[in-house]
This record gives sequence, C-alpha cells and structure tokens, in this order.
Amino acid sequence: MKIPIKELVNSVSEGVSFPRIAVRILKLFEDDSLSAYQLAKAISLDPVLAAYILKISNSAFYGFKTKVKSLSDAIALIGFEEVRKIVVMVSMKNAFSASDEFDKILWEHSLAVAVAASEFNFKLKITGDGAAYLMGLLHDIGKVVFKKNEELNYVKILKKAYNENVPAKSLEEAEYGYSHADVGAYLLETWNFDQEIIDAVGFHHVNFVALKKDFLKAAALVSLADYFVNMMGIGKREPVKDLGLINESCAAKFLQYRNDNPVEILNSIHMKFTELKKAFES
Repeated sequence: MKIPIKELVNSVSEGVSFPRIAVRILKLFEDDSLSAYQLAKAISLDPVLAAYILKISNSAFYGFKTKVKSLSDAIALIGFEEVRKIVVMVSMKNAFSASDEFDKILWEHSLAVAVAASEFNFKLKITGDGAAYLMGLLHDIGKVVFKKNEELNYVKILKKAYNENVPAKSLEEAEYGYSHADVGAYLLETWNFDQEIIDAVGFHHVNFVALKKDFLKAAALVSLADYFVNMMGIGKREPVKDLGLINESCAAKFLQYRNDNPVEILNSIHMKFTELKKAFES
C-alpha cells in the first residue's frame, strides 16, 4: 500500500503528537533570560513531566550523593540542557507507547542512539550536546509513524528487518516508495524543529563518502551512533563481536573517526543507556 507522506503523517497525527505543554516549555529555552524558577513554574503545570525530571535527577544516571527534593533544585543541578533532553524524552516516550515487542525495541534503540550520539559528539564536536542527543532520540520516529498506521502492516517490515538482518530502509522504499528517514524529517518539519535536527534525521542513511557535504556531518554523527548501537545488539537480534568494524562504516570514514579500542565507549554508552532505561521503567 502506497500513500503520500503527508497523508501518512496526518493519518496518525493523534497517535504521534508532540504535547502542547512540551512545545511551550521548549520555546522557553529560546529566551536567554530564562531562570530556573521560571522553568520550574512552567514544568510544574505538567505533573507527569515534573515527576520524571525528579525521578531521573535522582537516578544513578547522574549519581548525586544527596536526594534531589524539588524541581528547582533538579533544574539547578542538572542544567537547562539536560532538562530540555528530558522534556523531549518524556514526550517521545508517549509516542513510542509499547503495544508489542517492536514498540519496546524501537524505544530502547532510540534511547541508546541518543546516548551514543551524545558520546560520539563529545569527541567529534559536531554540534551542541543537546542537539546531538535529540537527533539520536528522534532518528527513527518515522518508524513509529509507519507503525501507527495499521493499514500499512508495517510490523511485517520490522519482523523481516529484525529476523533477517535486512535494512528497514530498503524494505520500506520497496513497499511504500520512501523510508522512515523521509517520514521522520517531514514530521519534524510539521513540529517546527530546527533544520539541523530535521536534516540529521532525514539524511542519516545516505552515502556520506560519496556526497561529501559539510551539512551532512550531523546526519553522519547519528548514523555513526546508530551503527554502533546496532553492533551492540540494541535493536538487533544479536550484537556484532568485532566492534572494530565501526571504523569501516561510511559515517566513520566521512567524519574521519577511528577508534581502535571501542570497548571504553561501549561501556559508557551501555551504562548510561541502562540507567536511563531503568529511570523510565521504574
């Protein structure tokens, strides 16, 4: 079944939406004079979001020695950029709401890629840490859109990709005429996200070495993170034993990234991902 991207996105607009309160909060970050008090006041209007920020602030992910008791204290301790990440994470968790094993796989994979993108960006300095994180978290949002439209029977694509280790992108293009990257970029445009994030999501599966365009560096960062997380087995049936293959990826070559001992970054990504996952599940 083939339908235009616009029609597809509109067909699932209720199931995949960005909460209005989250939009209002993210707008606040554009004000350079924003205070922790003002941010706490806005977040407190959404008790679920406020609870998540406190819960994650007290998780092992941050490892504070004393218990964070108030929203204002949490914001002051973790910082505005971390709060921004959590706002988007909580909003996206609703969109990824688990109805079957593949929803769970998609959410966990996206969370891990967000962590990995942040880790790789720390070394490569391609964009801001918050932007890298959001790109990673949102890179597969197009798959959620496909899946929410039950008429498309997208689960069969996910099953084939998972069980046979076939790229979902090629299966999507053959079945629908476009991929989850195209759908994700379109959706983020309707949500008025920054162009850098839209491009990173839309182009994270292109041949970076062949194109050699500077504006693709953020997309290559996401691709590198995605590739590494897949090698770790988060979102794939089994992990890859030879992590050194990361150096041979198209994204790594384009970004001139090389790591002959990837175990350290693997351990860091796995630890942070595990703690975030626990915070959302508890």
